[in-house]
Amino acid sequence: MSLSEKIILALAAVIGLAGLVLSHVAPDFYMNRYVIEDGFVEWLTVFALVASALLMLRRAWSLRTVRTPLFLFVTVMSAAVFIFGAGEEISWGQRIFSVETPEWLAERNKQNEMNLHNLVIGGHSINKLVFSKGLGIVLLVYLIVLPLLYKKNPVWAARLDRLGVPLPRTWHVIVWIAVLVLTEVAVGTSKRGELREFLLTTILFVQLLRPYNGWIHDPARTPGREDLTEPAR
Repeated sequence: MSLSEKIILALAAVIGLAGLVLSHVAPDFYMNRYVIEDGFVEWLTVFALVASALLMLRRAWSLRTVRTPLFLFVTVMSAAVFIFGAGEEISWGQRIFSVETPEWLAERNKQNEMNLHNLVIGGHSINKLVFSKGLGIVLLVYLIVLPLLYKKNPVWAARLDRLGVPLPRTWHVIVWIAVLVLTEVAVGTSKRGELREFLLTTILFVQLLRPYNGWIHDPARTPGREDLTEPAR
């Protein structure tokens, strides 16, 4: 683990543990100051997402002449997903610029905000259906299924490398699971989403800095060749 990874994780741990303690000893402060909308925890989440997006865009640019269009497309699309997440987190700057929610959107958004994850359509919450259940399935596949396929099946390993999918290391997965469990059982109030999102997006950024198959971002190496599929452990 590099020094930068250690520093980022240590800072995240301090903020996360402070949140856990405050949720028990000062729940009002925790809910109304620590994890409020547009508070510092939410902005740290946005920063982590934007940093992840910029990292992937920089890689796409530096590899533009030595990778396939599909590899570059996946890399750029991952950056787009992170930017979308950051935009949703701050309702696309609505509160910053004091923008009124359009009437047609306000009628369908349970928090009267300019975002998609709070939409309610046909009595179904988009947040629960897509951003909770759907995202949960995606994370299960990404954190558990794909790494197992990568390590056990050379054909799948080559495919994932050619696609440019940066995979988590074992300790990344352990930290992901620990955060999900701790924020679910140890936060002293029902308002645990903001703290969880901050911790998970920070781990994601650290994971992207040095993924299990990080060699795919080395311009001198070519993804898909079995003799080169040697991810750093």
